[in-house]
Amino acid sequence: MNLTAYGCPDGQPLFYFHGVPGAAVEAATLHQAALAHGIKLLVVERNLPDELESAAYLQQLAQQISDRAAGQPIHLLGFSIGACLALRVAALLGERVAEIYLLSAAAPLEIPSNSVGMGAGRYTFLWAQHYPRLFRAFAWYQELLVKISPRLLLNLLFAGAGGKDPELLRQADTQAWLADIQRACFKHGTSGYMRDVKLYVEPWATELDKVTAAVSLWHGDADNWAPIAMSIYLQEHLRNASVVIRGAGQAHYSCMLENAETLMATVQLNLSTTRVAE
Repeated sequence: MNLTAYGCPDGQPLFYFHGVPGAAVEAATLHQAALAHGIKLLVVERNLPDELESAAYLQQLAQQISDRAAGQPIHLLGFSIGACLALRVAALLGERVAEIYLLSAAAPLEIPSNSVGMGAGRYTFLWAQHYPRLFRAFAWYQELLVKISPRLLLNLLFAGAGGKDPELLRQADTQAWLADIQRACFKHGTSGYMRDVKLYVEPWATELDKVTAAVSLWHGDADNWAPIAMSIYLQEHLRNASVVIRGAGQAHYSCMLENAETLMATVQLNLSTTRVAE
C-alpha cells in the first residue's frame, strides 16, 4: 500500500494519523519542518473497506505500519482524533512502538471530565453516540457544504473556536490548506469520516494500559475542540508519558502550526537516540 509522504524522501519514517474531519493533506503543513530534520512523514492510509468493524479496521492500520516499518522501531504522530487512533494502534503493536507524539490530543469521551470545556463539537459526538440518524444527516450536510463552498463549512467548524484559531481563516494560505483538508475528507463520501468519529466515541480508555511507548504531548491552553484536560488525562493514565507541553493562547490547529518545528526537532533527537541504542 502506497502511503502519502511528506518531508525528507530518504528520512527516518514517522507515521502520521490525521484528525477528523481530516485527510492526508493535513500533514502538508508539517512538510518543511520534517524536511529540515530529516524525517519522512508517512500518512497512515484510512480509505479502507467500509465493511470493516472497529477491531478489524484498527488491525488493518496496525498491519500497514508494521509492513512499512520492516522490523524497525516504530514512531507515531497523531493530531486530534488521530491521537485516539495512534494510541489504539500502539496498543496493538505493543513494544514495537518506541515513541508516540500527540498534538491537540482527543482523549476517551467515556470519562466525563474529558469533555469539560468542549465547545459545539460535543454535539457531534453526542449524536454519534446516541442519535446515529442525526449524526448521519449532519455528515451529509457537511459533505454538501464542502461541495457548495468549503469556506461555509470552515465558518461552521470554526464558529466559537478559541485562542488563535479564528485568525487562521484570515490567512489566505492557511484558509486554503484547511479547505483542501475538508474537500479531501469528503471526496469519497461520508463513510470514512463517520467511521472514525464512531470509533472515537466508543469506549477505549482501558486500551491505554497496553501502550508501552514513550508519549509526548503538545496542547494549546485555549483549545475548546479538544480541551487541554484531555492531554492531562492521557499524561496521567499512560505508563510513560511526559508532562504536557502547554501552548499559551494556542487552540486546536494553531497548536499544530506553532509547534511543528519543535516537534520535528524532538522527533529527530529521539530517532537519533533510538539508532544509537541499537
